[in-house]
Order: sequence, then structure tokens, then C-alpha cells
Amino acid sequence: MLLTLRLIHIFSAGVLVGSVIFNYFLLRPALRLIPPAHAVVIAQRVGTLFTYTGWSALVLLFLSGLTRLYLTGDLGILISRELFIHGHGRSLALMVLSWLTAVVSSSIMTFTLRPRLMSKLLVGSNPTLADVEKRRTTQMESSVWLDRLQLLNVITSILAMIAGASIIHGGLF
Repeated sequence: MLLTLRLIHIFSAGVLVGSVIFNYFLLRPALRLIPPAHAVVIAQRVGTLFTYTGWSALVLLFLSGLTRLYLTGDLGILISRELFIHGHGRSLALMVLSWLTAVVSSSIMTFTLRPRLMSKLLVGSNPTLADVEKRRTTQMESSVWLDRLQLLNVITSILAMIAGASIIHGGLF
């Protein structure tokens, strides 16, 4: 059981890290090279796939990590001083903090920024030039924040993966 959970945990971490790296370093720059109308369509399709993939990986990481801690009898370490005394505990704390950061930033991207970027003005509502300009400004600001949060996810997911790999050697620090 522990081996299966470990494999699920490692696979989920790999999918998450691979997704955020692909999204930030390959997809994002490529979308800037094509006309905005095409980029929006591609970003909507691929963004939906990345949303499901990312959230699935985060849920699997949570469930497999928590279950592994429970089965090994180390669940109590999360709420004790021991978390910060030993190297493996500090590495575990870094993984948990990275996971929480990814959940918060993914929530902001999914439920706040993504709807703003995908919003459309209805022709029937007879939008004015000011409405169009306001929507464009909102989308530009959302795009900047999306880039920042994606970079944050790249950094934290890589740190979590390094911390997880170091646990079998006693932790990072």
C-alpha cells in the first residue's frame, strides 16, 4: 500500500511540475507570438486542460501524502515541534507550504483571473468604447497577475519536489 501511494505521490508531483514548467516556459511565450484572437482560443482550450490536470495533481498529492503519513504513524508530526527539529520534518514542512501556496495561487488563477480573461462583451448589450477599453484593461492586468502566479507555482513546485526527494537522505537542512 505504501509503495502504491508513493508512486501516486511521485507521479502527481511529476505531472504538476511538468505542467507548470510547460505552461510557463513553453506555452506562455508561444501564445505571445501568434495573433491575439488565435491566442485566446488556444489559451482557453489548453487552459481548461491544465486546470483539470493541475487540480487533479494537487488533490492526489494531498490524499496520497496524508494517507502515507497516517499509515506510517507520522501524521502527528504535522502539528508538533518535531516538524522543525529534524531535517526530514523541515523538508516535509517545505512540501506542505509549497502545496498550500499552489492551492491558493491556483484558486486565484482558476476562480478570479481565468474568468476575467475569458470574459466577452455581448453584442446585444451594445457595449461602448469605454466598456471595451475597461474590459481590455482588466484583461491586461489579469494577464500580468496570471504570469506572476504561474512563476510562483513553478518555483514552489520545484522546491517541493527537491524537498521530497531529499527526505530519504535526511532532509535538505
